[in-house]
Parts: sequence; C-alpha cells; structure tokens
Amino acid sequence: MFINCGARLASNGERIPTKNALKQALATQPGAVVFDETALFKTVGDIYGDQIPPATKLVVTGPDPYAKRTWYAIVEAVGGKIKVT
Repeated sequence: MFINCGARLASNGERIPTKNALKQALATQPGAVVFDETALFKTVGDIYGDQIPPATKLVVTGPDPYAKRTWYAIVEAVGGKIKVT
C-alpha cells in the first residue's frame, strides 16, 4: 500500500525541512516523527515513525505537501528497521 503524506515533528508540529533531517529524526527518535496523510478521504490518518505498518510505503513530500514541495522520500519498515529512499 502506498500512502501520500507529509512529515512533521510530534512535539511542536513543525514540518521537517529536508530529506536529510527526516533521515536523522527517524534514525534517532522515530516516534517523534508523525506522517500525516494528505488524501482527501483518509484511510489511515496519522502514522508515527515507530508504528509504520508492514507492507506500507509512505510517499513523503516536503517540507510542506500543500505549499512547498522541494524534496521527496519513500519511507518503509523493512525487517524491523526504517528505510528512507
């Protein structure tokens, strides 16, 4: 399953500014990253970085999926680890 989303910090709601910052945040504190689904009719809602469902690829647009799309990433849980490409 593919889910289009944006990424923000759970603590203050700030959007993650770069793909590298997303990788670092997921490597250090995956639960501090929230992926918010951008679809009009949401199927799953918010997903925390430490709770990515198996066989799910999060297609992340950043820093703001609605206004400023300067980077893209695919995030998935593979073998218990988070992979960002």
